[in-house]
Amino acid sequence: MTSKPTYEQLEQRLQTLEKELNGLKERNGSKLLYHDYLEAILNNTNMPIYLKDADFKYIFMNRQLGSLAHARHNQVQGKDDFAIFSKPVAQLFRSQDEEVIERQEVVEFEETILLPDGVQSFITAKFPLFDIEGNVTAVGGVCTDITARKRAEEELKEAEEKFRSIFEHSPLGIMHIDKEGIITECNEKLAEILGSSVERTIGFELLQSMTDEKVRAATNSVLGGKITHYEGIYQSVISGHQAHLRGVYSPIFSKDGSITGAIGIIEDITKRKETEEALLKAHEELEMRVADRTAQLNEKTESLMEANVALKVLLEKREEDKKELEKKVMFNVEKLIQPHLEKLKMRCNGNSYEPLLNVIQSNLDEITSSFAPNHKNYLSSLTPAQIEIANLIKYGHSTKEIASILNLSPSTIACHRQDIRKRLALTNEKTNLQTALTTHL
Repeated sequence: MTSKPTYEQLEQRLQTLEKELNGLKERNGSKLLYHDYLEAILNNTNMPIYLKDADFKYIFMNRQLGSLAHARHNQVQGKDDFAIFSKPVAQLFRSQDEEVIERQEVVEFEETILLPDGVQSFITAKFPLFDIEGNVTAVGGVCTDITARKRAEEELKEAEEKFRSIFEHSPLGIMHIDKEGIITECNEKLAEILGSSVERTIGFELLQSMTDEKVRAATNSVLGGKITHYEGIYQSVISGHQAHLRGVYSPIFSKDGSITGAIGIIEDITKRKETEEALLKAHEELEMRVADRTAQLNEKTESLMEANVALKVLLEKREEDKKELEKKVMFNVEKLIQPHLEKLKMRCNGNSYEPLLNVIQSNLDEITSSFAPNHKNYLSSLTPAQIEIANLIKYGHSTKEIASILNLSPSTIACHRQDIRKRLALTNEKTNLQTALTTHL
């Protein structure tokens, strides 16, 4: 039979229990404080962190992940991914969690997913938590946001592709030279310009193997840190191909300012030079032809000037002869014809020959009047017969009298009268024909 504990034993037991209780309280207080510290650290990191139980329901989600999911800790606790994220994202997370549980080790995933704030990329390290029996009781995850890095990588890749496209399809030859003057890379165009291949061009030493002093000088200059230009006839030591080239070399500097190499841009200007030379030759030939033609024109000009002087002299002589002829004609008419015509008029006064004498007088007046200055011959548009009829009309003869003198019918004379009016622009005019002829003839 068990004896009852004494008072002293009970008091000692009570003191022991009190000590154990105080120790327990201290340990629980330390655990709570540790929990608060840990939660503060997890919530103030910029890395999304979470913990799920074996049923894939959230035990903990830090503030950063809650911000990405647009959810709070108290809103997600006890919920799975399908209640928080879109179905494709939730399905992705579930498959990752299942893989971690199956493999029972830390697994790293890279993912690009659509979140409420847009598409973002992460590297997530997921790890299992075990109980004392080795069973997985939870799955945790720590995410690293690599969105900016992925964007930078994509931009860099795009830039590299653009550069590669420009490099490969450039109409100019492009080469990279290291600091020793060795060609480390070149495009197909450069190989074509040099009459070689890319494989034979890469590795060529511009400073050691190049015999062209201009190329060596340009290479030394650019590796000395200066942008350098080169132009000249290039004789390839690789293929013997000759071409007229123009190049621009630019140095490449590292961050510390040291030269790591250079870029060379090479253009084949052989055809351009040939064209320029052909144009220059054509220009010189043209200038020679122009000079010859100018000399010929000068000779012809001198001949024309001499001929012009001679012609001027002839014209002056002709004018003098003309005036002399006019004087002679006027003299002969006045001295040799006119006196006799006057005598005939006196003898034939009143008979049938008087009209003919008047016609003769009129014609003489017409001939001599052309010698007078500023004379306008108004009979030039008439026929000889019409001139004869116009003279008779001028001296007052009727149609019947003119018909009798010229032995023509009156109707014929009437037709001539109408035609004379038309030729003298008197049609539809009320001007008397005799008056018009007297005024103008």
